[in-house]
Amino acid sequence: MADRCDDPLFGEVPERVLLSNAPLVRVLGQVKFPRIAKIAEESYIANFQEAIRGEYPHFQRDTIQGVDIVITGNEVRPHQLTTTIWRFFDARRVIRVSLAPDAITLETASYVSRNDFLSRFEFILSKLVETIHPALVQRVGFRYVDRLQDPNDLAALSDLIHAELLNVLQSGLVQHIDISMTEITGTTKEGKIIARYGLAPPKFSHDPEMAPPVRVKSWVLDVDSFSTDCAGQAFDTQVLCAELDKVAARAYAFFRWGVTEKFLERFGAK
Repeated sequence: MADRCDDPLFGEVPERVLLSNAPLVRVLGQVKFPRIAKIAEESYIANFQEAIRGEYPHFQRDTIQGVDIVITGNEVRPHQLTTTIWRFFDARRVIRVSLAPDAITLETASYVSRNDFLSRFEFILSKLVETIHPALVQRVGFRYVDRLQDPNDLAALSDLIHAELLNVLQSGLVQHIDISMTEITGTTKEGKIIARYGLAPPKFSHDPEMAPPVRVKSWVLDVDSFSTDCAGQAFDTQVLCAELDKVAARAYAFFRWGVTEKFLERFGAK
């Protein structure tokens, strides 16, 4: 079995170990680009929808409300923002494509492999290039969310997770701790990484969109790896898929640094 990565931020990425029963909640990949205002218009994105409709037949419009802060001289005023996001789902509604004025996102709750995911993303990006024609790239990112919720796994956390990610939970107090969540941001060889991990109480989530709450106590590892090195480069499908593969590999390196061989065995290492 491949070795643990000693330096998860800059070190060599371990060989991938496929898990037949990985505790993944959601996997997400995203490419950001300079804002294209016309994406908010349904007529403008119609050709994109038609190009992917065979794979992603379900279609809906979501409207997201937000607040921007506008500073004019000495005056600070909140400005309400409304963003249109177009959602496209596969037939089973487990894979979702989201098109916003400044980003294209692919996410799934039924992850097969990185190769399968990147193949799907390559298809989506190629159709975006053909129909919407984004000119430049701003950022690429890849995010994995794992969750342990079986009481037997929680009781064995110190066997499944390395001490660096357990903090007070390694002391044997896990059954008495209600919540212990940590967030770190670090620099990596490819760009940046944000990791959120820890014990969550029932019906709680640090990010309900990525990890919907469950009715039981759980331990979560959420790793978001991204790069801005390609910012300003031409929007090229092959280049973007290569960048996505790199940041996904870095997220995987952090995951492998955090889990033990017993974790890999427990979840069906092949």
